[in-house]
Amino acid sequence: MHAYSLPSLVHRINSPDDLDPQEVHDGLLHLLALPEGPSRDVMLGSVLTGLLLRGPRPSEVEAAIRAATQLDRASWEYLVPPPGMHLVGYTGSGKKTHKTINISSAAALVAAAGGAHIAKLGSRSASSRTGSRDFVDLVGAHCTDIPPQAMVDIAGECGFGFFSIEHRVPGFDRRYGNRFQAVHALSLGFPAVLSPVACQGFVYGLAHPAVEVSAQLLHRLGLGDITVVNSSPYEGSQTDEIIPGGTVRVCRLKSGSSDADFPGAVREAADSTSLHGLGYLTQRADPRANVAAVVQLLAGRAPTAAMHTVALNAALLLVTSGAAASLPAALDTALAVLNDGAALTTLRSFVQLTGGSPSTVDELLTLADGPAALVLPAEELTAC
Repeated sequence: MHAYSLPSLVHRINSPDDLDPQEVHDGLLHLLALPEGPSRDVMLGSVLTGLLLRGPRPSEVEAAIRAATQLDRASWEYLVPPPGMHLVGYTGSGKKTHKTINISSAAALVAAAGGAHIAKLGSRSASSRTGSRDFVDLVGAHCTDIPPQAMVDIAGECGFGFFSIEHRVPGFDRRYGNRFQAVHALSLGFPAVLSPVACQGFVYGLAHPAVEVSAQLLHRLGLGDITVVNSSPYEGSQTDEIIPGGTVRVCRLKSGSSDADFPGAVREAADSTSLHGLGYLTQRADPRANVAAVVQLLAGRAPTAAMHTVALNAALLLVTSGAAASLPAALDTALAVLNDGAALTTLRSFVQLTGGSPSTVDELLTLADGPAALVLPAEELTAC
């Protein structure tokens, strides 16, 4: 350790004083350039956690994110959707403490079936059974070799496109990947800036209460119409989706200005949802069973509370996309989509457009309809 030249950031991270953003930027790059090993990882973890606990402060976190992307940004290419396609980006921080099935993937498919165009950004799971990339693989989609432009075309045709963000930062990921299981400063917005396609709006899920800071940060990083959501279904829990039952936090910025009425409308809709049956959303032990539960829900074969929760998350996307004029109208559309099975049709279409076989979806639906492997104990059904 004594042979290393360490940035002042390592020592000043615990100071209550504001840090110069340039110091944060250069200090993080310095740490990332240190030799691989426990010493570097501990210092990197301390700095990223410290930046979160210091406020968090948007200027400091922005500097950290710009440093993290600098290692790979020179090789990035951005796609622009065709005229008339209002593409909404959708991703989240992950690392939530209350593990669930793939609520965001389900919500994206519901919104797509309701008239939105959704760019679902994702990766393989880091802290749950199935990340969004695991989800699309397990439903039979063949996304690995599809160029981003072709995926934009698929999103134009069926309303849903999946864009892997893992390959966007290979240099950074060699220093970061599989080392962090808890939320830290980069969680406030890093996944959102990795989109390979320009999005006119964005919905970002954050497993931390700082939704206002996250929204301000994403605005500073160049995103437009931004909605950041978080919820705590029970005390001590954090999820990066809206789940009724506890505290719901929402911040929406349009052109940098806060939509003061929107958070209250979301909380009102969440408060009107029955809590009985929310346990259905809890993560299964087996990845395939996890995905099968989503397929069952998209077919309208889940408890009402679980479908209402997915519909509420989909409603945020519908409003952001302009496919619905208000949250109540968007919620009505999303519930109608779930009740008539249109979201399942969208999933089958997406799988087929990627070169996969929709029969995989049907097999998962059969598994979900099977005996009690997917039925949670009664006490878990009301736990959240």
